[in-house]
Amino acid sequence: MALNLRQKQTSVHVVGRAEMVALGVGFEEFRSFSVGIQHDFRYRPLVHDVLGLKLNALTVKGEKGGPRSYELDASDPFWVANGSLEFPEVAVEIETQLTKYKKDVEEVNERTGGKDGAEFDGTDLIGNTRHLMNAVNSLPELTERKQVIDKHTNIATALLGEIKERSLDSYAKKENEMLTRGNFDRNELFSVLRGKGTKADKLRFAIIYLLSTETTPQSELEAVEAALRESEVDTCAFQYVKKIKSLNISLASANSASKSNIVDWAEKLYGQSINAVTALLSGGRQLALTRTVEALIEGRPNPEIESYLMFDPRAPRSSSGTGGSHLKGPFKEAIVFMIGGGNYVEYEGLQELAHRQQPVKHIVYGTTEVLTGAHFVEQLTLLGQKMGLGSSSVPSSH
Repeated sequence: MALNLRQKQTSVHVVGRAEMVALGVGFEEFRSFSVGIQHDFRYRPLVHDVLGLKLNALTVKGEKGGPRSYELDASDPFWVANGSLEFPEVAVEIETQLTKYKKDVEEVNERTGGKDGAEFDGTDLIGNTRHLMNAVNSLPELTERKQVIDKHTNIATALLGEIKERSLDSYAKKENEMLTRGNFDRNELFSVLRGKGTKADKLRFAIIYLLSTETTPQSELEAVEAALRESEVDTCAFQYVKKIKSLNISLASANSASKSNIVDWAEKLYGQSINAVTALLSGGRQLALTRTVEALIEGRPNPEIESYLMFDPRAPRSSSGTGGSHLKGPFKEAIVFMIGGGNYVEYEGLQELAHRQQPVKHIVYGTTEVLTGAHFVEQLTLLGQKMGLGSSSVPSSH
């Protein structure tokens, strides 16, 4: 396994020959703050973040107002095929599949003597023998398709309601702009903080703003905190990230002696190396996790994995775990596991990595817990409280 735990040196454990086995990679939670906090407008992350997808199941309001429970897993072809699409594209795909379904139903009705425009019904087959077998064989497939379409229509409708109520499309767009450009218009910032959205939405947005800018005037930080408090938002998480960022800036300007002291202090306080602290603050659009996994899969010397030690149980004991060893890649498969918590944004990033590789790689992503942005912020809030920052209540996600 490739372990990137709370240690000064990271390590890699490989079993067997690279072309025959999967590479196991383990990372600690909080790999990057921005990844765990940002609003994502792709279907799978959006369903998880907004509708509370847990253990591949969720409950939404049905057409008649009652609750409807759904399973979303590998057996759902629409979920598998469209989970990584932006929400507007998913809405178009639902409409496309519904139109195709209606057309196929009309064709079956015509073959079996049904009336134009009539909904497909097994009773229409009585008395019609010429295309009976074809129609009977089509019925289960058509019924299953309609159930999948109805399910995702209800899910998309529930999402659309939340998107409109909370302006989630605006949050996702503006956060992406901040992380890409590294700056953001001040008026727009405060317009969002005083506009629609839950307390957690506003707190997440403020933290993304903090992470996306290299330097922020103290007066502006105070204004952001004041705007959050106006909406009765607990600022513990914001102040915690601000503290981490301040530490990172101090390290960049410190001399070697003082830097060593700060490193020791930070490792005692946060239980992780300063390299890990820098990764936490990363706002790069290619995720730190994706970059590292890509470098490990390729198995070539790369600055991203210089601190990784290779452990191969089949290698002689004297050479296993030596600092100069490099992975003997490339690997065709990888198993990536987040220790403590992961998210769908990282999952989507790894899937994109797998499919842009030639030949296509197979990457499995696992985690002890899949966290929403709101849940991640709650954890940061608790860390802030332990440091005596902010107020005492944990921000609600609603």
